[in-house]
Amino acid sequence: MKSLTYIEIDVDEFVEASPQPETTFRFAKPVDYLPSSIEAIPSIKSVSYSPARISLGENLGERASLTITFTDHKHIFNGEDFDSGTFFGKWRARYGTRLRGKSLRWITGLDTQTLAQMDTNHFVIESTDGPTPGGTYTIVAKDVLKLADGDRAQAPLLSNGFLVANIDDSVTSATLSPAGIGNAEYPASGHVAIGGEEIAAFTRSGDDLTLTRGQLGTLADEHEAGDRVQLVLRYVGEDPGDIIADLLESYAGVPSAYIPITAWNTETDSFLQRLYTATIAEPVSVNKLVSEIVEQAALAVWWEPLSELIRLQVLRSISTDAARFTEENTIEGSLQIKDQPKTRISQVWTYFGQRNPLRPIDEPDNFRSVSITADLEAEGEYGGASIRKIFSRWIPFGGRTVAERLNNIQIGRFVDPPRHFTFDVFRYGEISPRLGSGYRVEAWPIQDVDGSATNAPIQITRLNPMSDRYQIEAEEMLFESVAPVDLTNRVIIIDSGVLNVNLRELHDSIYPAPTGDESPEITVTCFIESGAIVGSSSTAAPAFDVGDWPAGIDLTVYVRGRIQGAGGDGGPAGKNGSNTATYCAGKPGGVALYSRFPIDLILNEGDGEIWGGGGGGAGGRIADVDKRAGSGGGGAGQIPGDAGALGNGSDPDNSGEPGTTESGGDGGEAGTSSAQDGFDGGDPGQDGESYPGGFFTPTPGGTAGDAIDGVSFVTKTGAGDIRGDEVN
Repeated sequence: MKSLTYIEIDVDEFVEASPQPETTFRFAKPVDYLPSSIEAIPSIKSVSYSPARISLGENLGERASLTITFTDHKHIFNGEDFDSGTFFGKWRARYGTRLRGKSLRWITGLDTQTLAQMDTNHFVIESTDGPTPGGTYTIVAKDVLKLADGDRAQAPLLSNGFLVANIDDSVTSATLSPAGIGNAEYPASGHVAIGGEEIAAFTRSGDDLTLTRGQLGTLADEHEAGDRVQLVLRYVGEDPGDIIADLLESYAGVPSAYIPITAWNTETDSFLQRLYTATIAEPVSVNKLVSEIVEQAALAVWWEPLSELIRLQVLRSISTDAARFTEENTIEGSLQIKDQPKTRISQVWTYFGQRNPLRPIDEPDNFRSVSITADLEAEGEYGGASIRKIFSRWIPFGGRTVAERLNNIQIGRFVDPPRHFTFDVFRYGEISPRLGSGYRVEAWPIQDVDGSATNAPIQITRLNPMSDRYQIEAEEMLFESVAPVDLTNRVIIIDSGVLNVNLRELHDSIYPAPTGDESPEITVTCFIESGAIVGSSSTAAPAFDVGDWPAGIDLTVYVRGRIQGAGGDGGPAGKNGSNTATYCAGKPGGVALYSRFPIDLILNEGDGEIWGGGGGGAGGRIADVDKRAGSGGGGAGQIPGDAGALGNGSDPDNSGEPGTTESGGDGGEAGTSSAQDGFDGGDPGQDGESYPGGFFTPTPGGTAGDAIDGVSFVTKTGAGDIRGDEVN
């Protein structure tokens, strides 16, 4: 299998008379095995990728950057002569000066995959250059959060209105200029900052304002004709996810389709339960405003290029059951661990209750309150204080509990400086790492005080996908566990890939074990978020087991991602002494969801998927001694089925293919006559391919795993995408 690289760009078609639908151009790296089935222009010279870096609870981090260099060449765009100019010379004239912000997709995969099966990473174009005299053309693209940077996104928008005439400190009306600006830019009511000195409440009719003077910590003052009248942006008692979504959509132009607001609200409702208030009286970079919320609500926000979604997570401790990176599944010699002493904090001073939104944000005397949290014992151990000051426009006067939460999180994370980890894992290894997800790392340098081996909780902050491996950077996620605020409505969120979930066991690792006698009765809600796949390490165990619960517990499972059973192995190729239908049969796939306790299963939010594991394909059989049959292909699964074993005298060319998450593997080809080809593994929820009989007796493929075992205990809402049988 060989790697392929494509770039797709959406452009506005060149027609002077009227706008036309977008046209998509696809480019490829010019390799000799480039498939003819995928139309592309083979002009990519090089692709350089710098991954995004998540900043945990600090800011919006660093943007991913993709640089593509093309080689110029001849091309006919619209019937002109072939020798008339060059592709990128004409491209620049047609599109190249207005490509900023256009969609660009970086597609990578293998020559055995279709375009739809390859990884597609989404970007927006930042800049272009060329063509140069040397015949090269370059495009630089960034991830979507680049749209929030201060050079292109400010909130509130700059207002163009100004006062027609002077006003003193007592008048309650004013007129805007230029004529018509009121209807064009100002709502019917709200707040305005006049001359950068006073905030007034207003109602509006046309260009005429009725004012209530000296509001929101400011004093009424005299103003002159020509003083600017800036619209003020206010958020009062709102969820931080809703605030960030509004800032990105309304002021940075981020499409709402990129923001899974339902998942965001679930996250903040479950793990934050705090509301925030701010008055923004002058235009401020959207990046800065979002970064303030990220810090003060202890969040992580990042662009996920494969799913084309912006993710939001409330920072919390990493489960002790999280998937582990060990010496067995990391590339030898790649692990590096670095201390970060400059990140240490022993005191946090959070200023809140802003007095005047028109004054600079970093002036202590512009805040009514301060919350101070200190770890004096740590100061003694480390030989001194390390102070972090936070100036919060988002925590209103009276919000001390919110400020204390912020301080406790900061101290919990940084009283002992977290370590920085870098390591590599194989691209198609047992763990498919996901940016922003939590894991644990085991290695000999990670030891307890007595020298015994332990592990470190980490969160992936940078992920570089390469053709054969993932390069990973991660931050040690030290976190003070906080008792759940609400023990009646208990929420469990699965937001990254995991194997063999037992919901009861997972619940009990987070919340007190239920008895069924609680009053009021408790509810348990589990969300499997978009992009997360709950799989199984073996066909012998279901991917998602509801587990045993006492009577009276109300269980609801939202499937926005996927539950998928393991794939069955392909049948072995026949050989001397082992050539029966039983020996060559494909192996069964695994169960996706198993329940013997009543649950509500919600499948109508997003594209919820429940897929049984595909059965393995039957192995080929031999008619004569020492013939070489093909082995069966593996079934589809989150852990796919392997190809069947080879027979005597066989070579790798006779082997079937393992399955993938999306499809069964092809059966292997026989190496000689008087031997059978192997048969294909089953797609999700499908049986493996069988030999129906003829020269030999029939050879069965593996049966598909059930999508749901225990459907009589399940009350479904929504159809979802269910592949496989629903039994019992």
